[in-house]
Amino acid sequence: MKPGDAPGPDDPLGPKVRRLFAGLAHAGEPPVAAAAGATLRLASGEAGREQHGTRVRFTLQLDGQRLIGVRYRAYGCPYTLAACEWLAQRLESGGPEPIGGPADWAQQLQIPPAKLGRLLVVEDALRAAWATADKTMTDW
Repeated sequence: MKPGDAPGPDDPLGPKVRRLFAGLAHAGEPPVAAAAGATLRLASGEAGREQHGTRVRFTLQLDGQRLIGVRYRAYGCPYTLAACEWLAQRLESGGPEPIGGPADWAQQLQIPPAKLGRLLVVEDALRAAWATADKTMTDW
């Protein structure tokens, strides 16, 4: 962690979470337009309840077996939305490093341990979307 990356009294969210929360580029529904010749499929999964403070839905855009886009809709705190955005960016970039799990995300984003329950909801929604994608690989 670099100096200035940790949350402080002037900015309890911390700069990473603040930056992600300020630019939720992957929030919302996926575009419906398909490229010529593409066989796009959508796979969605959700978890949580608004009454409990967190609800997340991920939608994966697939072309064959290749992930081409990630979108999410989320009800929750800034940490929840920042984690969703961070995951969408990482999944779309297709980098070689694994995304890990909620404890890893909390460490990477400097999210307080008290918010780990919200990250578990994010994980459940993402797992549900992947499970739907796996089931539909041959169905679509």
